[in-house]
Amino acid sequence: MARITIRPDLTGTTHMVAVPPVPKLADAATGQVATDRESGATLYTVQLLETFEATAQLIKVTVPEPGLDAGLVPGAIVRPVGLIATPWANLFNGQISSGVAYRAEALVPAVPAAPAAKSAKTAEPVAS
Repeated sequence: MARITIRPDLTGTTHMVAVPPVPKLADAATGQVATDRESGATLYTVQLLETFEATAQLIKVTVPEPGLDAGLVPGAIVRPVGLIATPWANLFNGQISSGVAYRAEALVPAVPAAPAAKSAKTAEPVAS
């Protein structure tokens, strides 16, 4: 199967930390931690609740350690930077399993839009 990556359009989505970062394991039997092939950085998995319009889904996003912010606690609203989605499928014992693997360069705190500044003008009486 050819490997493809997709850059999802995040317009209108919100991402909230559901489960804080945990080290990603390369081998669960030995406890070996996964590392980035290029940088050697430890990889972490963060579970995010992604909402869009009237839908929500839980996604697991792999992020290298330098891309993690200290404020990644449950309930924190974050913005995935450089998010890619890679569809995958495996055949094992005649059973097909498939899904989408998500990876981001970083998760940064989302900055809410600043409220509009209130006018300092006071209402003036209307002349009759």
